[in-house]
Amino acid sequence: MPENAILTDVREGVLVATFNRPERMNTLSAALTGGLVEMLEFASKSDDVRVVVLTGAGRAWCAGAEIGSAGNGSEPSRFERMGPSGSVAAQQAFAACDVPVVAAINGPAVGGGFGLAMCCDVRIAAESARIGSIFIRRGLATDYGAGFWLPRIVGVAKAYEILYSGQPFPAREAMALGIVNRVVPDAELMTEAMAYAATIAKGPPLAYTATRRIVQRSLESTIRDFPEYEWGLQAAMLRTDDGREGFKAFLEKREPDFRGR
Repeated sequence: MPENAILTDVREGVLVATFNRPERMNTLSAALTGGLVEMLEFASKSDDVRVVVLTGAGRAWCAGAEIGSAGNGSEPSRFERMGPSGSVAAQQAFAACDVPVVAAINGPAVGGGFGLAMCCDVRIAAESARIGSIFIRRGLATDYGAGFWLPRIVGVAKAYEILYSGQPFPAREAMALGIVNRVVPDAELMTEAMAYAATIAKGPPLAYTATRRIVQRSLESTIRDFPEYEWGLQAAMLRTDDGREGFKAFLEKREPDFRGR
């Protein structure tokens, strides 16, 4: 990637991925979305990665599309061409990822950036961050996963209200709406995000993957077929070394040592 649009650093099971276009507020580009997809695929395959923390360089998390890069700003064809390799590929990569993804939202997460934040499993926001979908103000529909995830996160009626408003919300208001899980002082964002990620990194990776798949399946299942799928994965976990270690550690009154097998 010529831009080095995504920086990565693995620390004790935590892959810290950073949107790296600070001079452009980490707006979306082919290099950025391509790098995001590659990073998520790497996280799934690497034995050294148990959780991803996704943040932004500079003062933004991701400010969505770079409107000014489309010629005079009024021609949408460039963004239409980016769709399959940008929005679609990114959403699919988040869904296919085998490890939890935590968004550490350090600044504006708007437009496509808002959608990407909704694709993450957990969202921790800095006090100064602003978060929301602004597509409607550009004469566009929602994109980058917000239309799928937002109704499931906050409910259909509230999702309509948020998307129709076209406004970014202050972090505290976003938390009240259920868009983000927690809000912390700006200076403490990465400390808090890394501490949360560390608890996941020390946990049972196979069980986290299975839990992620169970939650995803619940979004498209009926009450008749879901229990069998859920139990199937639970039964598989009971046969793993980690599953046996969890029971053994409980009986021996000690912390478990999960190895991911």
